[in-house]
Amino acid sequence: MIDRELQNALAFYQPPPPAWYDELADKAKAAGEWLWETLQGDFNEQQTTGQIVTGTVISMIPLVDQVCDVRDLIANCKKIKKNDTDVWPWVGLGLTLVGCFPELGSLFKGSLKVMFLSLRKAHFNELDKAGSYSRLLDGSMNQLNRFLDMPAVQGTLRTLRIYNPYHYLAGKIDELLWRLDTTALLSVMDRLMKVTRSLFDTVTEWGPVSLRYPVADLWKMLVAVRSRANAMLGKAIQPLNDLLTHLANRLRVEGDNAFRAHVGENAHFYGMARASEELEFLRREKPGWVDVGAREKAYSALKEMNQTDTAKIVNGWPDISNNSSNPALKGKFDTFDESMHTAEIPPGTVLYRVVDPSSSDNNICWMRKAEFNKLTSKSDWRRHFAVWKSWNENGEYVTYTVPPGQPLKVWEGRAGTQVNEIAPEYSLEGGWNQIVLNPSELKKSYTGPRQKTGWGYGDAANDPVYPYLGLPKLETTHNWYEPKDKK
Repeated sequence: MIDRELQNALAFYQPPPPAWYDELADKAKAAGEWLWETLQGDFNEQQTTGQIVTGTVISMIPLVDQVCDVRDLIANCKKIKKNDTDVWPWVGLGLTLVGCFPELGSLFKGSLKVMFLSLRKAHFNELDKAGSYSRLLDGSMNQLNRFLDMPAVQGTLRTLRIYNPYHYLAGKIDELLWRLDTTALLSVMDRLMKVTRSLFDTVTEWGPVSLRYPVADLWKMLVAVRSRANAMLGKAIQPLNDLLTHLANRLRVEGDNAFRAHVGENAHFYGMARASEELEFLRREKPGWVDVGAREKAYSALKEMNQTDTAKIVNGWPDISNNSSNPALKGKFDTFDESMHTAEIPPGTVLYRVVDPSSSDNNICWMRKAEFNKLTSKSDWRRHFAVWKSWNENGEYVTYTVPPGQPLKVWEGRAGTQVNEIAPEYSLEGGWNQIVLNPSELKKSYTGPRQKTGWGYGDAANDPVYPYLGLPKLETTHNWYEPKDKK
């Protein structure tokens, strides 16, 4: 008899064949036919966004996600087989494989699948035309917005304390880009091929003899595509990177727009809600770490990099210019004032980073021990490092010891004054010494365990923006991703 979990997974996509309900029928053969027909789906075009929520994000139905990945692999390979020298079908395969990276969380993976639905079916050969990326991504954003409006997803966002899902997803894609290369894609493809082979074996074991030849032919086609994948996925990496970078940038734009006032009701503008809550908090609590009213900026943020600083990038310092190919570092010079300069942190030096339970340990912003020791409260951190609540919470910190060998090349200087985006009369002074580095140069083994700052998690009693209810105990493990430098 067919396994109950597999039966539920197949029913998610399509009803069983008529023979399934025939009391005299061979249920094993009917199950084999059902599985075979399900795996032939072309990108599961009948699948609704609601089904994706249930299946790939909330994961309420076991095996649904796995069957979906195999269906998409088969559909991609059929497309490639028509012309295996055309790079764009390989880009489509790359999108499918990216969505199968094993370390992706269910929310991120489900969001990618929603956004990729329209991208994988697009006519990529038109992307060289002006405005094509914008039109292409419009469909992805429409799918994502419907997805974010669903009560199940809103509940997940609340549970994970994600208040601007667009910025969250953009940041996750940035992390993904660091480790995206041919080796990673091939590894996912090989794992998916093994799952496919197992499902095909189930088809031939249960199904009628007549299915053996079609299964063998389809497997032969998949193997042929895999034999070409080493070379062709290598060619697809750059356009795949470009597509994902455009997607991340579009998400950042959507996230920025979410902080602005909009006419009408927009249920998915979580960022706007959080920024509005922050503004309400500032007006009600009048925290001492915020300056109010028009005043001369104490540490005016940089508007551009000079030629001398730009030349340092060529010599190995992190590229924080507007032209940076690293989305996490791009344009981060504007977090400094005019004191920004390059520095080399010698081995053995301990750096500090203030984090919250949901943030990554290895990210761009750090400080020296002397600066950390001067902090006596959350207010000190917010004022002197110019950090808005809608950007980051805190409550914990991690340390990083520069390992033996070469010094760590960083940018260092005073934090520039930051002005509130929706209420310019509010600003954060800045002025304390900060460090911006390339997270891909950090080694996890030299990072200390998370510790509590002792400041608590909220900025005031009944903090509405980030209450941190039911926090887990601190662990010695880390919120860590393993970025790779882009060549």
